[in-house]
Amino acid sequence: MSTSAQQARVRRAIGWDLALVLLTAVTLAAFGALALWGMFYYKSHAARPDWSVPAFQEMMNRLATPLVVLLIVWLVLCIPKRLFSRRVLLGYSAGMIALGLAALPFGGPRFALGLVLGLSSLLQTAILALVLAGARLRFAGRGFALRAGSSLLHLGIVLFTLDLVALQGSPWHIPLFWVATGLLTAGCIFTFYLAKQR
Repeated sequence: MSTSAQQARVRRAIGWDLALVLLTAVTLAAFGALALWGMFYYKSHAARPDWSVPAFQEMMNRLATPLVVLLIVWLVLCIPKRLFSRRVLLGYSAGMIALGLAALPFGGPRFALGLVLGLSSLLQTAILALVLAGARLRFAGRGFALRAGSSLLHLGIVLFTLDLVALQGSPWHIPLFWVATGLLTAGCIFTFYLAKQR
């Protein structure tokens, strides 16, 4: 393969990574904006005699649901790109979305989203294990610390979202929250500290 072809391939891969990063960042920013709006909405309406906290929570959950779905879609696209070509990746992602839709009649939205996130977490766990074992997977950056940090962050985000979406009220809610927090913390240390110590 010529040098120009290799450079074009690298540019395409980085462009794909950058697009997913930007989409995830925009979705998370929308979460932040929704949370900020909800805080002011709560403060301005809480003194009303007809105010209902459960109704407010239901409204916020309803508004946040599209953002959660978008975040799950980006995660479903992002996680397996370490293993699959773009064509296989799109087929895998379409299959995961179809599986989630097929699960809707059996357990509702929370069950369907939890199923997709659960399967994504298993795949991301396998990717993390491969990275720790030294396998050379598709990453935009170089270095073991950066690859391990990225894998830890992705797994932490998936588990945190799974906990938020599907495990509210479950005895696994708090333990999984702390596992996700630990993975995110470790991922930040590997990505933003250890990867720079070269």
